[in-house]
Amino acid sequence: MSSTDLELSIFTRLSEAQADWQQLKDVLHSNPYQSPGWLCSWFETVGQSLNCTPVIVVGRCRGQAVFLLPLQLERSAGISALTFLGHQNGNQNTGLWHADFYRGATADEMKSHLSAVCKQVGADLLKLENVPETWLGRDHPLVFKGATSSPSPVFARALPSDFGQLFNDTHSKSSRKNLLRKERHLQAAGNYTIAKATSPVDRQRGFDAFLEQRSVRAREAGIPNVFSAPTAKTFLSSVVGLDATGCAQDHGAHPLDLWYLEAGDRIRATYLCAQHGKTLYAYSNSVAHDDMLPNSPGLVLIKEIIERACGDPTIDTLDLGLGEERYKTTWAEPVPLKDSLLAMTWKGALRMRLEAARLKAKTHIRNSSMLWPLIRRLRKMKAGFSGNS
Repeated sequence: MSSTDLELSIFTRLSEAQADWQQLKDVLHSNPYQSPGWLCSWFETVGQSLNCTPVIVVGRCRGQAVFLLPLQLERSAGISALTFLGHQNGNQNTGLWHADFYRGATADEMKSHLSAVCKQVGADLLKLENVPETWLGRDHPLVFKGATSSPSPVFARALPSDFGQLFNDTHSKSSRKNLLRKERHLQAAGNYTIAKATSPVDRQRGFDAFLEQRSVRAREAGIPNVFSAPTAKTFLSSVVGLDATGCAQDHGAHPLDLWYLEAGDRIRATYLCAQHGKTLYAYSNSVAHDDMLPNSPGLVLIKEIIERACGDPTIDTLDLGLGEERYKTTWAEPVPLKDSLLAMTWKGALRMRLEAARLKAKTHIRNSSMLWPLIRRLRKMKAGFSGNS
């Protein structure tokens, strides 16, 4: 497929691109955070509160869709930026691609195509964040020359069929014994279960526990809770198959599964995951801050999820998402993400310099062995002062 035959279409309604979206989603050169069910649910909830405009870019060669980029136009302080649709609540952005076109697409060509889109929709700035530097065996064509490192990588690895060998390779003998000992303590509490919620009742119980546990963690650690807003809760309940917008159901099965660990008649940990193609994406988790916390129910839960994934012939890759948590670095390797910025006007150039400086500072802090632990300690101290006031 040659880019010289490429024709671009731009849609401002998600439904207008539904046929192209479904076609490319089925090819599986995509990710769950840019599936139609995920983004329809997001736009009907969080997106509406942000007053953004969808810009769905479809590239076709000889009438066949070869890529789809779900973007949005954001307006702030008199400047319009073209960004990924729903980037506020996703882990990474790849676009959707036909395999043959993706193999030959170049960054220069995609930069030219997206410059034309920016001019057509009146964007001052193109801002493509959290794009994998390499994806599906090649440099990603949305990583332009001069792209900067995103503040955090995602963590991923190929999964073997032999979980025991993986466990031995990733954990020392003492850490394996310690984790198995904690697992036994949780089992001893009675009514021990690790399961993927299948019934509406179990999904609702798990979802309620997730929200409560995330809220407690945010309060105690002094960090923002991205799921505290009503629109965020409605979005999340939709993509786990509970509510409300109908978008996820209209596009097939709900995007997220909810796993939970129960011990002593209480849900002690949860994990929201999505299987997309042959990859298991771990999106977000929670842990109860109660008497069972010393037994690390979150670590026991992710171990069990990974063990079952190793035994599933439909899964060959694990993606633990954004954030450099210790358990992620134990199980997987960092995959660098990149941010590509392209100014279209003088206002865009000004914003680009500010954005580049902000991202550089954020990346430096997150990667600093002194600054990032200090920030986390200060957050906890602030939370402690707030709780005692």
